[in-house]
Amino acid sequence: MDRSTGPCDPPDDPDDIPQSFHDISYAAPRQRRGGDVDDPQHGYWNRRRFLAGTAAAMAALIGTAGVLASEADASPLNETPPVRDTINGVLAFVAPGNDPYSHQQGVWTDRPGGVTAGTAESLERTLDQASPMPLLGPEAGNLPGAAAIAVLLNTFGVTADPRSVSGPFAAPFANLSHAAKAQVFEWLDTDPRFEGLVLKFVVNAIPTLAAFAAFSEVSAYNRTRRELTGRPVGWELSRYAGPSDGWDEFLGYYGEIDEVEG
Repeated sequence: MDRSTGPCDPPDDPDDIPQSFHDISYAAPRQRRGGDVDDPQHGYWNRRRFLAGTAAAMAALIGTAGVLASEADASPLNETPPVRDTINGVLAFVAPGNDPYSHQQGVWTDRPGGVTAGTAESLERTLDQASPMPLLGPEAGNLPGAAAIAVLLNTFGVTADPRSVSGPFAAPFANLSHAAKAQVFEWLDTDPRFEGLVLKFVVNAIPTLAAFAAFSEVSAYNRTRRELTGRPVGWELSRYAGPSDGWDEFLGYYGEIDEVEG
């Protein structure tokens, strides 16, 4: 069957995709998200510009300048990485749903998943508070945890698939297929140059923290009033019935006795 795909194709082997997920094909390429060409959050990063911006960060991180392509400069990171797109790409990888990020990776479901209102913000806040600063070294600038992780994931994402710099999202990692994202995490998990670094523990925690955010109550939690405003997406994903004040079976006394005289 003839089909057109995005810049990063989904896995060819259907066995690589869980049965509850679906392989999606696009009849036409989607429009790039709004934003000026030079907007680092919503715009377009060409390969030279992206690699040049992250070369010094990776060199400072692992002590070698040979990690990235030879075309990259050794100039400091001087642009804000596309954090929100990157984090949404992680959430879609961990808990695919019916959002554009899940569709782009080629693994999706017909209901909401990890990319829901408030989830990315919650995960970014957790990464900022839990990661030491600067995570990538002073040469990369004083990037908070979520931004530093975005630099790392996007750098390895370009290595996994150079076409990811021209996808519909500003973050190359978010443009990857589900299989390519898995490859990025495998590289991060097994790279011997990360051994003994705090970064090793942070990298290993990314999928775990993403799953925690996706399955939590944050999608329906009002931080100001400190209460739920509806049924959280995480409850639907886990089929959680919700809190209970008790069951009828436990009301009263055993054997239909409803009172006891002393």
